[in-house]
Amino acid sequence: MEKFLLSAILITLASCNSSVSQTAFVNDVTLDYIIRGDGPPLYLLHGGMESRDSFDQQVHELSKTFTIVALDSREQGRSSRADTQISYTLMSKDVVALAKHLGHDRISIMGLSDGGVTALTTAMNNPNFVDKLVLLGANYHFESYPEATRSFIANYKWDGNTNPNGYPGNFIEHYLTGQDDLTEFGDLLEEMSIMWTTSPTFTISDLGTVQAKTLIINGDREDMGLDHALSLYNALPNAQLFIVPNGTHYALAEKPELINSVTLEFLNQ
Repeated sequence: MEKFLLSAILITLASCNSSVSQTAFVNDVTLDYIIRGDGPPLYLLHGGMESRDSFDQQVHELSKTFTIVALDSREQGRSSRADTQISYTLMSKDVVALAKHLGHDRISIMGLSDGGVTALTTAMNNPNFVDKLVLLGANYHFESYPEATRSFIANYKWDGNTNPNGYPGNFIEHYLTGQDDLTEFGDLLEEMSIMWTTSPTFTISDLGTVQAKTLIINGDREDMGLDHALSLYNALPNAQLFIVPNGTHYALAEKPELINSVTLEFLNQ
């Protein structure tokens, strides 16, 4: 009986450090997150209109070396909606607040797309708080995307289309991880579109203030030109650059083993 109870306790403790959702109320939103692994804290920040599920193929491998905190950013995934227009600054403040809630006074961040912009924002505003950055498909100015793309996003009105192969595509799957239906999906997409077509607006001088050692990972087939990734690399004081061959904006899912290997090599330096 005692062995059974001990085993049950160990299973329970293990589940608390695996894929079981936890929540924290910070900055007027409820953030949903998981913690897994042991070691220095590494926060995983997903792309816009997605969820932490984007990192499903990274969590297992990276948690062998790091304490992984994978969260759903405000208003996305399983986290709660808010009355305030979403912004990279607000999402950055959420990361800092969650880290303080968990007792982490210095963290590294791996961010995909919007998550990368949020990571960059966090490092810029909290130089002593961020150790290392891994930025995947992240831009530092919204004009890095073609004007036609920005115009399409700014004027798009969701018509109820749920085709996974068209826009808004897999956003819907991620949205339904935290919602029972698509009643407010169009409103959230419009709110996100405002952020995407007006920010970020960092300058080369802004980037020069980032102290964190940074790895920039960019696919060679991104909608955002390679010249922008190279500009980001040249502007950051302590950066490394890895170009994913035949990689798109979704290289994280397309070539997970390659991304994991490059990321671990960088973080363990």
